[in-house]
Amino acid sequence: MVKINEEKLPELAMIYNECGKSALYRELRNTHGIKYPVTVLSRMKKTVALGYNEATDVFELKAKKNLDEDLFISIDELCSPMKPQHVMTKDTTDNIPKTAAMEKLVKELLGDRLLELSRYVILDTINKTLIIDKTAISDAGYTMVTH
Repeated sequence: MVKINEEKLPELAMIYNECGKSALYRELRNTHGIKYPVTVLSRMKKTVALGYNEATDVFELKAKKNLDEDLFISIDELCSPMKPQHVMTKDTTDNIPKTAAMEKLVKELLGDRLLELSRYVILDTINKTLIIDKTAISDAGYTMVTH
């Protein structure tokens, strides 16, 4: 069983628009080896990107934009007034009292240090053991001091 790729569907839609249904069927049978081209046509009609219009019995293909158009912004977009893309609520340190901001900072710093420590130390509370990876500690540039 042969399956037509999505990339070939616009080309087949152009054949349908220019030469008709019988030319499309002939193309599918002869070139692609499709035994039942009706199924391919029904799939093409259901594909949104091809834009099949039942009233006119034509595929209204949307022209693909050049890659350069997506890559760069136009002069109109560059010169137009700025539209805010992201609106940030004022939930910064202005709304939080100084002590709460300090607590938040301490919690973040402690969390970062505990995360760093968890890379090298494993605490097994069930067996009451502490597993330390000395090689990982020395590879990271730390020195281990026991007393």
